[in-house]
Amino acid sequence: MKKTASTLFMLLLLSIPTAIFAQQPTPEFFRKNPDCMGGIYYSYHFEESELTPVPKGFKPIYISHFGRHGSRWHASTSSYLYPQEVLNFAAKHGWLTPYGESLQKTVDGVCSRAHGRTGELSQQGIDEQRGIAERMYRSYPSLFKGKGICIESRSSSVPRCILSMAAFNERLKELNPYLQISRTTNQRCQQYMIPSQGRKNISLDVKKVTRPEMVKAAKMVGEEIVGKIFTCDFQRIADSTFISLSRFTRALYDVVSTMQDTEGDLRLDDVFTTEQRMSIWEKVNVDRYASFGPSLQWGDATLYDATFTLEEIVRDADEFLAEGGRTAFLRFGHDVTVIAALAAMQVEGKCVRTDDFDNLKDVWTDFSISPMAANLQFIFYRNKAGDVIVKLLHNEKECRLPIESDMAPYYRWDNLREFISKRIAEIRSTPMAEQLRRNSAEIEVISYHKAMQKRKAKADSETDKSRVDR
Repeated sequence: MKKTASTLFMLLLLSIPTAIFAQQPTPEFFRKNPDCMGGIYYSYHFEESELTPVPKGFKPIYISHFGRHGSRWHASTSSYLYPQEVLNFAAKHGWLTPYGESLQKTVDGVCSRAHGRTGELSQQGIDEQRGIAERMYRSYPSLFKGKGICIESRSSSVPRCILSMAAFNERLKELNPYLQISRTTNQRCQQYMIPSQGRKNISLDVKKVTRPEMVKAAKMVGEEIVGKIFTCDFQRIADSTFISLSRFTRALYDVVSTMQDTEGDLRLDDVFTTEQRMSIWEKVNVDRYASFGPSLQWGDATLYDATFTLEEIVRDADEFLAEGGRTAFLRFGHDVTVIAALAAMQVEGKCVRTDDFDNLKDVWTDFSISPMAANLQFIFYRNKAGDVIVKLLHNEKECRLPIESDMAPYYRWDNLREFISKRIAEIRSTPMAEQLRRNSAEIEVISYHKAMQKRKAKADSETDKSRVDR
């Protein structure tokens, strides 16, 4: 019987194509979907998909949600200001082509709108969160309708996450004003909302490999478009001035990518050809994967970060199943946590481990894994016998896990819980994880000694002051 169930499970996996196979990132695909080349700046697009019927006798009882903040303005001010600075410098000397003059006006308009809003949640980001909230409400009405229903929500301490939580909660309250929703954000939440010990540990090593490739790609594209924007006079002196063609091109690429996330109708879709923009995206995609994903070289570090988030999700679910008290737990954080959690759970099509960066785009794409407002939803169901099953949704689409089940994509909670616990143990037993723990212990000791020295210095100062006063 066990062998038969396993065979059935594998057949089910093979019979249902996943998004990674449906969206091969070819030039033809990107010509039809240019915003996907924005990568993690790809705005959230909900598409209806056929959902597997709930097994007979089971009803929804609880939702555990982790969502990335919604669309935002670019996180780096220089991504806006550097292209403007270069274009204005060229304009001052009459070194812009007619197209360059048009581009300068558009970039000036973008910078004017972006001023003082670096990293800020946009209206589109608010709308994305409200849309996800409403679809959740409509899909599971029994969990949200009526009086006395309690929901808990938490966010990282970053303003765009807090505002994403507020937008999500507000829409739920509009649909049912009687909902009792608690909201929390503090430093205690940070350790699982956006764990970063592993990611920070590998950051410099990753950049040594990925940064030169991104610079090289941007420089090549810059050399191709420079004549489109600037006159020959500018091109001759560019290398001897403050101007970096690769930096200008990469910053312009970032501006093009983020325009889809912000309100207004300004667009810069004609700056690059599909092939030019794709060549930069491929290197950026590798950087996202190496920095935040399960790469063979550095992935153990980011998987280690994911264990804290998954541990918290399991603990909260166990608490609900034992005590009740709320029908949903809503969390609002960042892309890095979504990417790492998917990989740690070995979700089909989203967890590949490779060092073949040249062909990475064929097996892992940042825009499909973590667009703006990316989300994970654990939907819990129970029958009259007390059996509990769970379905995992990624960006509101069903996911499959490497767990034997005769009802996939539904999994018995006991099996899923055991699987996650084993994955946490496996990840934390790697040499990388052990090194991270040692580093953490050393940092804690150093911080303790620094704190004690600071306290002693303060006490000595107060003693000296007391003597003077006497």
